[in-house]
Amino acid sequence: MAIEPIWQKRQPMSIDTQRNLPLVSIGIPVYNEAKFLEQALASLLAQDYARIEFILSDNASTDGTREICERTAAADARVRAMRALVNEGSTANFQRCLDAARGELFMWAGGHDLWSSNMVSQCVAALAYHSGAVIAVPESQWIDPSDQPYGVRACILDTRGMDPLARIFAMLWANMHAVYGLMRISALRATGSIPNYPAADLVLLSKMILQGDFVPVPDALWSRRQTRASEDYAARQRRYHGSDFGIRRRIFPALQLSFELLRVVWSSGLTPLDKIAFTLAFPAQLPARYLVAKRRVA
Repeated sequence: MAIEPIWQKRQPMSIDTQRNLPLVSIGIPVYNEAKFLEQALASLLAQDYARIEFILSDNASTDGTREICERTAAADARVRAMRALVNEGSTANFQRCLDAARGELFMWAGGHDLWSSNMVSQCVAALAYHSGAVIAVPESQWIDPSDQPYGVRACILDTRGMDPLARIFAMLWANMHAVYGLMRISALRATGSIPNYPAADLVLLSKMILQGDFVPVPDALWSRRQTRASEDYAARQRRYHGSDFGIRRRIFPALQLSFELLRVVWSSGLTPLDKIAFTLAFPAQLPARYLVAKRRVA
């Protein structure tokens, strides 16, 4: 279903019109991204939406990332550059971007990805058109280091018209690309600080989806770059728990995730009957989720 845009850049806008647009904050948490960062920033700076602030947060990179961030900020007044003195882990870097945001709408962006020039404007239009939505998600594809797409485009979760209980079950089996969609910052901040444990993005998105819908934006495209060699489940876990990412290791991660998701549901506004239904149904899905994760090679 195509989203009817409420704003298109057909003619140059007056200053008053631009001021009335919601401010979009794009947080770009980076660590050793020098190889693709300039290309990624050029893609973001070329967005056709008029009111964007860009927050570059360098997590104590050891390559040329810092210099690229500082050079970009000096050349474009929309860009702010921050730098941590030591690598504090990816979760802290993502949180730093969110804490610094001043916009009504917010999204995270990777330092090696690409976006269609209408991505922000179409996502803003989708959220304006669908007042009950909390995240607008563009279509996504994988690209290789040479910008060539491969595989199939990711499906977009569309929860419009779904019951809240159905929404969270749909979320649990969807891909996690929505975490890079455009979000209402009030809904995102209502989820609290970003947790630092395996699959924390699933918990964050579950909190979001109980607040409102995820709406697809098929006319916009996010190209997610694969910069690493293929890796299996064990290799992914070693990378996540390494010093670069700093994700906190858990002895029983599946049990931790189960507990956190149950806590999300029981602290939500779902009816008592819905909470009981989720508690009975969700644990039965865990073995299947674990097997699917173990088999995935990316």
